[in-house]
Amino acid sequence: MDMEKPQIRRILLIENDVFFVGLLSLVLTKSGYGIISANNGKDAVKVLSEQPVDLIILDLMMPEMDGLAFLHWLREEANATTPAIVLTGMVAADTEQHVLEAGGDALLYKPIQFPELLSKIKQIEQLM
Repeated sequence: MDMEKPQIRRILLIENDVFFVGLLSLVLTKSGYGIISANNGKDAVKVLSEQPVDLIILDLMMPEMDGLAFLHWLREEANATTPAIVLTGMVAADTEQHVLEAGGDALLYKPIQFPELLSKIKQIEQLM
């Protein structure tokens, strides 16, 4: 029996830059994804307690609960396996290592290229 692969339908976008959220939401919505957004990791915890999502896209640098703290919460406290793509403008030699160790599935550097992001989403979808 051939099982159909799950499709990513709902994406939680965790980002504190309102303009970027709007732009990213537009691109992802036009690509067929439903978007739920949160301003920071603390708000995202609340969102996830109320509704499931298929993918999380989050910024690394946020107020209240940053991306690494959120990933630690997601993997260790929530025990969730929801794929997470981390976005950051912070280019440092060990950034990717920290993101992957915290439980991120991919890292993209800002300014992101939308085709690259959509390609990364499709790659993650293939692994689901």
